[in-house]
Amino acid sequence: MNNLQDTSQTVITCYDLLDAALAGGVEDFTDGKYSGNPSCSYEDAQRNQAEWLLDQIKCRKGSHILDIGCGNGRILKAARDRGAHAVGITISKQQIKRNKDKGLDAHLMNYRNIPQDWDHAFDGVIANGSVEHFVQVQDAIDGKQDRIYEEMFGICHRILRHGGYLATTMIHFNQPVDPHEICKGSRAHSRGSDDFHFAKVLQEDFGGWYPVEGQLKKCGSDYFDLEYHEDGTQDYHWTSEFWLSEMKRQTLVNPKVWTALLSKLRHKQRGTIGMLDNLIIAQSWMWQFRERENNGTPTKLFRDVWKRKD
Repeated sequence: MNNLQDTSQTVITCYDLLDAALAGGVEDFTDGKYSGNPSCSYEDAQRNQAEWLLDQIKCRKGSHILDIGCGNGRILKAARDRGAHAVGITISKQQIKRNKDKGLDAHLMNYRNIPQDWDHAFDGVIANGSVEHFVQVQDAIDGKQDRIYEEMFGICHRILRHGGYLATTMIHFNQPVDPHEICKGSRAHSRGSDDFHFAKVLQEDFGGWYPVEGQLKKCGSDYFDLEYHEDGTQDYHWTSEFWLSEMKRQTLVNPKVWTALLSKLRHKQRGTIGMLDNLIIAQSWMWQFRERENNGTPTKLFRDVWKRKD
């Protein structure tokens, strides 16, 4: 099943462009888990995150788990190593191929198109950094955020078995943001301003919209009990700063990176230039997790663990 009709084209393009980062050794695009240790390596932090998420959904030998937005398969492989039956879905054709090459069970699918024959098929579900793409800027203007989140929780509820768990990691706004301003695009705002950065990330380069703290708990209350809530903002800060330093270094020393970038430039020039500006020049993605004097960070990253209501 590969119906992607409900997926923002910006999100699909985003993952296509980020695929070039693999040539530079950056395989995962979500927060790692450093446990307060900034000297922890990026790779170890990503493994820690995968193992922590699997622990939260009680993944063990024989478990059936679903990874919504499975990326390049780190969580699927970690679940397989535990002896679990792991299924992933993603909207990226490149990620599907990479997962298939590793022998992992991945499907090209929007979460809204999860079929009825998957009902009650899973003991645990993980959505690691994917939910922030489910609502788009126009959805926020139209006031559809709560409805979309409620639908997402409803889908996860119907595919989970009794007593099943859902684990999510998701960026949240840490300040008021007007979607009407973000919809105007980055060029409508002073370069470096809050609206400029949010427009780069949410409207133009990555695609998505964030909830505010407490919004997901409200939207999921008919389907799940929130059992655990954790602030992982510092972890995402360390992860995104690693991306920045590694991308800068690799563009200087690794010809594979330039080959990948030139290929993207030939096929998607405007999008590639915008993404390079976002990640390396304006650093809009990294800006989200940087402390500002007296204002904290523009966003927060929360890890939540939910138990299915029966």
